[in-house]
Amino acid sequence: MRQLTTDVFWLTRAMGAHCYWLDAGDRVAIIDPGMKVGLNRVARELRDAGRSPYEVTDILLTHADADHAGAAAEWQRRTGARTWLGAADAAVLTGALVPATPFRRLTASVARPELPGNLHLLDGDTELWPGLVALQTPGHTPGHHAFRAGNVLFAGDSATAKDGRLEPMRALFMTDVRQGLADLARLRALGVAWYCCGHSDPVRRT
Repeated sequence: MRQLTTDVFWLTRAMGAHCYWLDAGDRVAIIDPGMKVGLNRVARELRDAGRSPYEVTDILLTHADADHAGAAAEWQRRTGARTWLGAADAAVLTGALVPATPFRRLTASVARPELPGNLHLLDGDTELWPGLVALQTPGHTPGHHAFRAGNVLFAGDSATAKDGRLEPMRALFMTDVRQGLADLARLRALGVAWYCCGHSDPVRRT
């Protein structure tokens, strides 16, 4: 568990995507808890750091891919936490919305996470609580949202981070490449100090 700021930590033992912990006082969130097979690894990491998985009040999912959200349903069952997910991605999980690209249809057919309980759907920019905002970024998946907590951006798979800058994801992984570039430009314009992405280590903005 590596501390990035006063209230943001990187949970390094998650499997799949990078996972983060946000301690906002009366609200404690885990962001993209990763693959289900890594759930107990993250729980042990928290306990080793003197924290408890049962502190979690909110599970923030940037999107519904299994490497980000595979563990979410079990985390929710164990903690009773609120779960936040883009409405369009929830529709993909239920089968109500068919993924738009062949690659996306393949990944959805191979590994489709369970829809978590206590689900709160995101549809557009939303303030979840004071100081935490969900930002609609639908280029990667139709329900993708990034989260901004003060000076920290949790970009999910809207971007990767390199040398203190946000860089585009590979086009193969995007549902809408043009929208993804618009999302990237929007996120680059934010006045944050830290970039926390799904598939690159967190970095300070340069």
